[in-house]
Amino acid sequence: MESLQVIHERIIKIKFFSKCGETSIINTHFNYKFAKNWNEVEKNCNDKWDNIKLKARNKITSSLHENWREQYREWNNITDEANLFLNEDVLPRLFQYLKDNGLNENIYESIEWDLLSSMMEYSYSPYTGVGFYTELLKIYESGHIPCGWIGKWPEGKMLIF
Repeated sequence: MESLQVIHERIIKIKFFSKCGETSIINTHFNYKFAKNWNEVEKNCNDKWDNIKLKARNKITSSLHENWREQYREWNNITDEANLFLNEDVLPRLFQYLKDNGLNENIYESIEWDLLSSMMEYSYSPYTGVGFYTELLKIYESGHIPCGWIGKWPEGKMLIF
């Protein structure tokens, strides 16, 4: 499995929320539309968005379970390592930003899930490839936040702020 060091370095370099509210070209395979404001972000960080993200993560775990059982047995260890990294610095800073700006806890939970899932996808990329969460990480790296889906999955557009 891939070392988490590379993904740690990518995440540490992210300037979270630095481009929120701006429109710019984002390097992602998804079609996307920009949210207008934080209210729209809060409204769209909902069960529909969570279910889409859960389907993407289940795709990884299903592939591992079916094809790479020995590697899949390391899931909890990798998750623990990823959580330790995120909780050292990244998540406390995100939580503080959201708290200071009076933003909904759902946004924090959504970002936490995305970052952890991107680390898991990266760790297992030699077996399952890269996909959904790698694309979400690119959006975060651009200073934006992925915050919902417009239309029926997988058609439609990602909502980004």
